[in-house]
Amino acid sequence: MWQPASERLQVTYLGNVTISGTQFLSGCTESAVDGLVERWHASAQQQQVVGPSPPTSLLEIRPFQVRLHHLDGHGEASVTMDTYQVARIAYCTADHGVNPNVFAWIYREINDDLTFQMDCHAVECESKLEAKKLAHSMMEAFRLTFRSMRSDGRIHKSGSSDEFAEEDSSTPDDSTPDDG
Repeated sequence: MWQPASERLQVTYLGNVTISGTQFLSGCTESAVDGLVERWHASAQQQQVVGPSPPTSLLEIRPFQVRLHHLDGHGEASVTMDTYQVARIAYCTADHGVNPNVFAWIYREINDDLTFQMDCHAVECESKLEAKKLAHSMMEAFRLTFRSMRSDGRIHKSGSSDEFAEEDSSTPDDSTPDDG
């Protein structure tokens, strides 16, 4: 099976915040991203960082998973890595009023007691175009994951989700649908 190359970009990881809800529509990440951007810039001011923030991470969107490599203080060697399963990403977007260079995703985190919480993660890219590229790459990773899960029998054909999978010729927007 053909697999697209992964998208890798140096980004500034702004952090994550737990959000409520299970239905995610356009604008649902705005308040979370506003808070993360504000918190990040307040922290940078306390550290007296002048100018744009240096990249703190390398975000890699691959088929089936997203990897966030946290870089050392010089923006070079990866010191730790967080991994996110694409099938547990409920939504992503690159369209934020506070900063158009921000790419964010909502991830279904499973706790030790098997309950789950929804966390909004955000990264700041060099440009709005890079944020849009990440959104496009996430959409492609989601499509590939969805098709694979359907062909493996892990999910079954049903209504609107099936329609989404069949839209190969459509241009993806900035968000992924709920992974159901």
